[in-house]
Amino acid sequence: MSVQEPRTRWGGLADGRFQANGFFRVARGDGAFWLADPDGGRFLSKGVNTVRFDQDNIRNSARVPYAEACRAKYGSVEAWRAAAAARLKAWGFNTLGSWSDEPVAGAVPAPLAVTPNLDLGMSFAWETNDRNPGAPRQHFPDVFDPAFEAHVQARAREFCAPHRGQANIIGWFIDNELRWGPDWRGPEELLPLFLSLSPATPGRVAAEKFLRARRGNGEAFDKADCETFVALLAERYFALTVAAIKSADPEHLVLGARFALPPAHVVIDAAAAHVDVISFNCYDPLPDAALAHYVATGKPCLIGEFSFRAEDSGLPNTGGAGPKVATQAERAGAFRRYVTAALRERTLVGYHWFEHADQPAEGRFDGENSNFGTVTIEDRVYDELTGIMTAINAEAESIHIRSEEGAA
Repeated sequence: MSVQEPRTRWGGLADGRFQANGFFRVARGDGAFWLADPDGGRFLSKGVNTVRFDQDNIRNSARVPYAEACRAKYGSVEAWRAAAAARLKAWGFNTLGSWSDEPVAGAVPAPLAVTPNLDLGMSFAWETNDRNPGAPRQHFPDVFDPAFEAHVQARAREFCAPHRGQANIIGWFIDNELRWGPDWRGPEELLPLFLSLSPATPGRVAAEKFLRARRGNGEAFDKADCETFVALLAERYFALTVAAIKSADPEHLVLGARFALPPAHVVIDAAAAHVDVISFNCYDPLPDAALAHYVATGKPCLIGEFSFRAEDSGLPNTGGAGPKVATQAERAGAFRRYVTAALRERTLVGYHWFEHADQPAEGRFDGENSNFGTVTIEDRVYDELTGIMTAINAEAESIHIRSEEGAA
């Protein structure tokens, strides 16, 4: 396939394989998943996260160094949007990833697609914790609370319903990196976390009832109990959140909840029963091991975050996920290897790089201070990285087509 083949305005291959229906949807080729774009193009979502003028204030400060540099360089937010969008398109990207400034998408004649993150479930936990500062914190939203269902329905109506009919939305991410079990935030399973909530909390009541039904004699719970409980929790979470989104906006896809570490298989199965696309973030050197956890579901997969950091950037690189390499040339090579491996997986429908600009050396809100950017904090382009990005993005459909043919 020639990279000069006709493209739709969205960047999909205009090869007549899929019918246009005005919105993005999941489609199957000859054995591989794709997205069909609104014009019927064969589409892979190639995205960059956090494309925004006001990216990353310095921790405990109102200063936003990237915005300061871009205001001096471009003169206005509108001029920056046009330049940033044109640059992303020139690099072969077609999607704004999570936490991006959505007007950037329309700042070029051929629009970029968008994939907003709703924080649909976790916003319930945040609001509950803020209302009850002295109570045990919800580390995972209490999906057993009757108010949870009302919350996700209201939030979906607020954020999704106004965008019905908007062609450039691929779909909605439900949440980002929820805590499904032991991870970098702590060693606890969700069952003991729910049992540690305040006594009258619906989630604790549900957990205690669950244990009484399984272990009426008062024996301590075990790993099997934890897995069964998280399966019930995951089913309720995905059933309620997806139903809320689909009720508010039946036209766009539900792109999953951006798993961090692969969760228990029962969580993945619950997600697969409800979402249109399974999304996950993977900061490993290659995505193969993470993908292996999800492909058995038979659902298309989208990588919501991945990145590499180089020591020659001058940034501390002491906060933030993912491998570190010595030079920008090595960083570019790591991108090539990672994305090429991902595209060889038949279920893959997209990959989103984290992120648009470098983080402040002083650390952003959570202390991250790494060389994740396609540009520096002064908006200087990393030429080696973006050169490889441009080449791989141009080849992406060809590589994925070879996965259909079993030739990759």
